Amino acid sequence: MYTAREKRKREPRQTPRLSIFFLTTAPRTRIIFITKGRKRNQGKARKAAKAKADNEEALTTLQRLGLSAKLLEDGTVFVCLHGAGSLCFEGICHEFVTALREEFYDAADRIGYADPSDCLLPAEDATKDEFAEVWNDSDKMEIAISRFLSEGAQHILEGEHYDARENAVFARYLEQHIAFELKQTQANMNWVKIEDLWRTSGTMRGDVHTLVKFFRKRVPCSCLEKKYEEVKSDTKMGRCYNPECPIPCGFVERSKTFYCSRCRGVTYCSRECQKADWTEHKQCCDKLAAIIAEFEVLAST
Repeated sequence: MYTAREKRKREPRQTPRLSIFFLTTAPRTRIIFITKGRKRNQGKARKAAKAKADNEEALTTLQRLGLSAKLLEDGTVFVCLHGAGSLCFEGICHEFVTALREEFYDAADRIGYADPSDCLLPAEDATKDEFAEVWNDSDKMEIAISRFLSEGAQHILEGEHYDARENAVFARYLEQHIAFELKQTQANMNWVKIEDLWRTSGTMRGDVHTLVKFFRKRVPCSCLEKKYEEVKSDTKMGRCYNPECPIPCGFVERSKTFYCSRCRGVTYCSRECQKADWTEHKQCCDKLAAIIAEFEVLAST
């Protein structure tokens, strides 16, 4: 059986000999790769042909690496980073993303994949002190989120929905952290929204529609438009939180589910399932409902 980290191993990457220039223009960041030491338009057909061949080779290499690259008319190779800027790939935010992902995988190796909280909460605890600068700064957190969105969007283009799903969960979790912990615009973490993305793989009876829509709404480029058109007719899936739900694994069409009106922390597929789960859910529901009531009082003052 493979560990969580072994599942993500890739073939050795061969990096082409390239010069890299970051061109930042709101609202998207673009990166242009140009081969070294080859000047175009020098009047000699041999050199021009060689330069073209070098750039075409660079394009092939970048596409093999999974980047959304294309050759422009002037011979340069354009790569879309789906809104991610240079700060996503250097400094404290880059280190934070790397550490959070490693701690997530370590938790998954120890306890296996279950609910996302089983891996996300230990990962946060393990990085909280070292990366307090990021956890307590919404601007830096947004930079980290854009990194996960960039990688997730690219995974979708490559058809790697499993890896895209994990990036979506990271991004959604950090979004929830900003809203709940930093800006305090909501009473608690909405785990249902996180788990809706967690279940977007074939083995978990999820749907690609939810996954693609999540990234499409957040990246500033149009790279996912075609993919969204392909999947937008797919049925969105949700979960009934009654462990005794007669539907296999409790995975049902999301349009047929409804939130618990008191805590909004779980969803059900029917009133019968809600009643059946009440004995187990009541204690948690009372606590969440009290937190929401206190939050609403404070928000109204």
